[in-house]
Amino acid sequence: MNNNSEQERILRAKKQAKKVFLILLGFGLFLGVVVSIGVIQLMNKLGLTEKNNQTEIFKQKVE
Repeated sequence: MNNNSEQERILRAKKQAKKVFLILLGFGLFLGVVVSIGVIQLMNKLGLTEKNNQTEIFKQKVE
């Protein structure tokens, strides 16, 4: 009987660990999406996503 209760305790611990892992995985994915959206918006606001004309920049540096 002691062995049976030990196995039940192990099964409950595995289920709980799996549940916690899935919750943390979901939270991490959600947080990653939110941060990436924020970074994209910040880059757009600062103009870091615009393509620069490299030849004009090079000419300005040479002159």
